[in-house]
Amino acid sequence: MSRLRFVTREIGSVKVYDLIGEPSQESLQEVAWKIQRSIRRHRLQRVILNVQRIKSLDELGVRKLMAAFLRPQHSAIYGACDELSHQLEGTYLPKNVRLCPTEKEVAEDLGPFLFEKDEVGHILGELDRSASGQGPGVDFERRRSKRMHVAIPLEMLLYPKDKEPVSTRGIATNISEGGMFVEYIDLDALGVIEKMDPIETLRVDIHISPSGNFPEEYQLHGVIQRREARKRGLGLAVRFTQAA
Repeated sequence: MSRLRFVTREIGSVKVYDLIGEPSQESLQEVAWKIQRSIRRHRLQRVILNVQRIKSLDELGVRKLMAAFLRPQHSAIYGACDELSHQLEGTYLPKNVRLCPTEKEVAEDLGPFLFEKDEVGHILGELDRSASGQGPGVDFERRRSKRMHVAIPLEMLLYPKDKEPVSTRGIATNISEGGMFVEYIDLDALGVIEKMDPIETLRVDIHISPSGNFPEEYQLHGVIQRREARKRGLGLAVRFTQAA
């Protein structure tokens, strides 16, 4: 495996640091220092450290990494495997750092900071495309109801043509009567979505479990309207449909 490194993206006003590669004491120190410098330079207050590609860290490695996250008001560690979770739980964590195994805990913890507040009433990116007369946003159905900003964890089953269904976990960051926009922390889901071509018009089933932000359970159906690149991440715009 390659040397430990990180890549960054954003969901709403939250910066996501994805750790990738094989950690060593030297590479951990270097990565921790670079993350700390990034946080200070941009004065970040809310961040997610995605460790789903990391299987294990020793106590010294955990301490080096956690030192980078002392400055933000709120930091979430996402996707830790069982072994790494035990290691993190057994080591001192700063009071501003919370373990978030799944999207449910991330959504409950960071809630309104996961969505864009300046695009009320529009699917992400639709306004600019419609104004310029370019892209699929021109043909996207205008919603009669106001689009609400939310942070709802969900599971979405995609049905590629002539292939087995693909299960993904994401977070809906806005929703209306007509549809929703789903963003992803999970690197596996991002990889699957990136490779699907074409992805537009694919049928999907959506399961919303009760959570702190949304106490009810729903089973919804829809089709993908488009895949959208946002701040080095990917999201899906979904239009609701009746059950097949």
